Amino acid sequence: MSLSTTALAAQAAPSQPGSGTREIALNPETLQQLNNLVASKESLKQAGYVVKALSEGELEQKKRCLMCGVRHHPANESAGRNDLSLRKQASRPAILTSRRRIVHKTWTCCGQHVTADPCTGKEHHAMPVSNNQVQLELERRWQFHATAPDIQPNHRVAVAIDCEMGTAFDGDSELIRLTIVDYFTGKTLIDSLVYPDIEMRHFNTRWSGITRGAMERSRRQRQCIMGRDAARRAVFDYVGPSTIVVGHGAQNDLSSLRWIHSRVVDSLIIESGIRKEAKLKAEQEKKENEEVDKDKDKEGAQEEVQKRGKHHPDGMSLKALTMKRLGRAIQMGKNGHDSLEDALAARDLVHEYTTSLEIVSG
Repeated sequence: MSLSTTALAAQAAPSQPGSGTREIALNPETLQQLNNLVASKESLKQAGYVVKALSEGELEQKKRCLMCGVRHHPANESAGRNDLSLRKQASRPAILTSRRRIVHKTWTCCGQHVTADPCTGKEHHAMPVSNNQVQLELERRWQFHATAPDIQPNHRVAVAIDCEMGTAFDGDSELIRLTIVDYFTGKTLIDSLVYPDIEMRHFNTRWSGITRGAMERSRRQRQCIMGRDAARRAVFDYVGPSTIVVGHGAQNDLSSLRWIHSRVVDSLIIESGIRKEAKLKAEQEKKENEEVDKDKDKEGAQEEVQKRGKHHPDGMSLKALTMKRLGRAIQMGKNGHDSLEDALAARDLVHEYTTSLEIVSG
């Protein structure tokens, strides 16, 4: 959904919940139900969450070739080799394996005419030489930060999050909108454009609903958060170490903020668990039925197969699950997603899980 910059201004004070937003009672029972769904550290890792600060080696892997722009991961290519062989080859430049080709008499890597040398026409990758400046830039752009340890009166018991991302000049995802709502009251705590620290290739307007023009207007009118670090600090105004963060596939949202948080309830992880249990249960029932129903006639067996064949498992997207679990349609507009709508959908979806028989019985 296309949004005006005033509607996306960073909010110093929480707004009232929308007319269609209902509050969730905060009491020992509802809090315990939510706590029961907090993912383990191992589950978060398996889902792609970053659970600790990046090492120096991991930061090094964020470097891109100065000629072709691709990342080079020698560790992945050298799996199984001993440390000595790795040290011997560490000083050797990596072989550049570009997929450049000619289309309409133009190099696809750089857009130059076929008579010119392609930008990736060298034998080896040209990775930035490590020095203090390069290391500081890697730290600034890629290092992850844990939730601030101090506890403030404004911290919420639980919040729901959703972010929109654009594409940076080098193809990496970059935060461009941040939405945080209070899980229990439904009040909007933050709903703001985030002006990127780096040059952007595009703003993924089809999906994010954010145009370059809207972003520039918000900057001129001082109605946006300036940069990822400032956005993360804004989150820490409402989120402390004990706050539960709710989202759907929220590893992407936390990664866009370069944020590490240990208390996460992810509806995608929950749904994956439900489906895994259902699959195991169905397989067990099928095995039992096969043993019990060996003497059934062919007509009865065929009827049962036809009944089962009508079932088509739906998707795992927030849109699909919100319709399935809540009977609510979201992301129906033609002008991109609305991160406020998505954050509230993730919140309501998780609340549905807390009272679901599938969760209680599991």
